[in-house]
Amino acid sequence: MESVSFDEIPASRKLLKITLLSSAGVIMDGYVLSIYAVALLYLKNYFMPLPYQISLMASSALLGMFFGSLTFGYLSDRFGRKKIYEYDLLITSVFLFLTGLSRNVIEFIIFEVLAGIGIGADYPISSSIQAEFSPRNVRGKYLIYNIFNWNIGFIAFYIVSIFFVLYTGLNAWRYMYISAAAIPLIVVLLRRSMPESPYYLIKSGHYESAIKVENEFYKNVKNPYVNGGRTEIRELFSKKYLKYTIFVSIAWFSYDVASYGIWTYTPSLFSDTSSYIISVLGSLLEEVPVILGFIVLWYLIERAGRRRMEIIGFLLPLIPMLLLYFTGNMGFLILFFMFGFMHFSHNLGPGELTFTYPVEIFPTRIRSTAMGFATLSSRIGAILGVVAFPIIMYSFGFKYSMLFFAVFEIIGLIVTVRYAPETKKKPLDAI
Repeated sequence: MESVSFDEIPASRKLLKITLLSSAGVIMDGYVLSIYAVALLYLKNYFMPLPYQISLMASSALLGMFFGSLTFGYLSDRFGRKKIYEYDLLITSVFLFLTGLSRNVIEFIIFEVLAGIGIGADYPISSSIQAEFSPRNVRGKYLIYNIFNWNIGFIAFYIVSIFFVLYTGLNAWRYMYISAAAIPLIVVLLRRSMPESPYYLIKSGHYESAIKVENEFYKNVKNPYVNGGRTEIRELFSKKYLKYTIFVSIAWFSYDVASYGIWTYTPSLFSDTSSYIISVLGSLLEEVPVILGFIVLWYLIERAGRRRMEIIGFLLPLIPMLLLYFTGNMGFLILFFMFGFMHFSHNLGPGELTFTYPVEIFPTRIRSTAMGFATLSSRIGAILGVVAFPIIMYSFGFKYSMLFFAVFEIIGLIVTVRYAPETKKKPLDAI
């Protein structure tokens, strides 16, 4: 049997296991970061927060992710994926439980920030592991599946939240956060059997250990090419990688401004013209166009490539945003369909690909670091979106918030056209 490079072996059950374990952290992220949108329906009456406090509470977990992503991404490049990957989510579990016990706005914000650190840590590590174990000819499909699981977590939470809304009264928000604390514990236990990434082992000079891991997936495997060297954060801003750093950080930042800004307040916007239950169900049904967008991207990503799909995904959402700017909020049904088209369009491109690009562009020695920096930038965008939306809406009106989001769609489109490479079917360290 002729030997093949590890990144050319066929998919297997072991790869499926790694994909599911990597995706479990993303499911937790989708579940946890969706809670506030529904919990706010109760927190507004429980804590009686001022408008600026609503924004701070919404952005607190994102702020924690800001600190966790770059710090732990860098550490995983220095000391290995597996060591941090097994335990990063324990932080999240502890502080989600404490969030559910919060007695005031200050405690709520502090516990959410600390819970967010663990979530932020998982982003660069799980995505790097997914990229490094996936065959390059279908790597895009595995990576977009990984981040699509954010939506699985979202759906799971909204289904569970219906029970809490119907049966747990004014303390429903507490049960929502406490229920989320169990998910990270389950993920941590399942990840203990994960192997170290062969790419990291090769980068660190442990060639025989890498072959041993690779032989568990396929016999007669040779090590893939890995561009070695020291892990240095400053390399992200070197002449070779600066344009890619600009692209991955600004594109993801721009997408998250609109994505988190709209998602976070969708139930509240729907509840202005409907009941709590209808607003929750309406928000849950918004996942239908998300799933359709993902299916289309799944079919096209290894055919049309990443760059073309990301351009389309930034361009199309401008249509409903500008229509809502010129027409205003026209009630539940119009808003529902406009938001639905946005979500479908985003999931043709940046909704999935802003997560995919960083781990495909950068070499093994700075892959998690680059993903951590891109995640950090995206959290700034998410914080801007959730903070700015209520301020703009209450100060100037709903339609100006749509114009605000449209500006960032254009920014994301421009940096993609200017700097995005095509990574389809290319070896990881040869891009």
